[in-house]
Amino acid sequence: MLRRKEKMGFHGGFNLLDTYPLKFCNIIEEIQSDRTPEKFEFHFPDQKIRHVIVNLCPTEPWALPNWVVLGHKTTAFLDKLYEMKTRYFPEASVSIAINKRETEFVAKAIGYANAADWIKIYTLDPKYPQDDPVMFAKVILGLDINFGQNITTQGIFIFDAQTLLAIYDTCILKNTVNSRLITLSGSGLKENEIVRVRLGTSIDTLLQHRTQEAIKYNIFVNGPLRGREITDISQKIDWSVNNIVVLKDQDSKVIFPMLKSDELAFTTNILGEPRQCVYCNFCDNICPVELEPALYYHSYIRGEKHKARLYHLEKCIECGLCSFICPSKLELLRINKECKALDRKT
Repeated sequence: MLRRKEKMGFHGGFNLLDTYPLKFCNIIEEIQSDRTPEKFEFHFPDQKIRHVIVNLCPTEPWALPNWVVLGHKTTAFLDKLYEMKTRYFPEASVSIAINKRETEFVAKAIGYANAADWIKIYTLDPKYPQDDPVMFAKVILGLDINFGQNITTQGIFIFDAQTLLAIYDTCILKNTVNSRLITLSGSGLKENEIVRVRLGTSIDTLLQHRTQEAIKYNIFVNGPLRGREITDISQKIDWSVNNIVVLKDQDSKVIFPMLKSDELAFTTNILGEPRQCVYCNFCDNICPVELEPALYYHSYIRGEKHKARLYHLEKCIECGLCSFICPSKLELLRINKECKALDRKT
């Protein structure tokens, strides 16, 4: 049965895919390691699975593209999904969120759903952070969940295509899965690549001979917006690592970068020289959950962090867009996190 929706589903957001159109080489190579490969493991919970959402709508340019995992085998992928549903979550609703621009995947999924009554197709505008679990729960399931809540405790599971296939291989076919595909991108690399890497391989081994020479750079695991910057490159690649972004270390910036989209570039520069809020409202307009980051900032600088909690700060999903778009490069995300971490009794 087909139940198709075309909607963005939230206020604000940003089209990173259009602003930063990354091209990846088609060569996917195996990265070996001297270490013993680790194994992917997944255990279905004892609690009832009520909803399954399959994410085929990546919203970040450094995310693994669908064509890498699915190729031209969308129907075979859906057949495997049906087998998993029948065996492990027979009573759950199954929804697939697809980037509405990816017409090949959309057409095949809709054709499949027309002959099935167990799957629903949602075609979505791939504006960041559309694929955040909180956003998916709101757009697809109509649930209002605060960031940080464990959605699995509510019987909701969100999977990407690669993880679903790994679960199928491990749990149904009883095969060993000890590698995964990740993307390598950024201004600090010689080229953007998609690689298959053994689990347990160090980031140092992965980046060897791939970074540009004679430059300083910063490394981010799972993207510069929502991921984390790392300095210990000896740490291992596990299944939680989806991508690695390497950015040149820069100490300059463009004033009001949003006025020139071709200069709206990711850099490692955070503040530059100190500036004040210019009351432009860019952070308010771009917030996907309709908060007012500038309001939290002004409470913060007045020494009234606790007051920020009075304005629905718990709904912040920490997507980082407010810091990204701010022309004064205020550390709004850091301020939000700091205010959220306060004891509610403060």
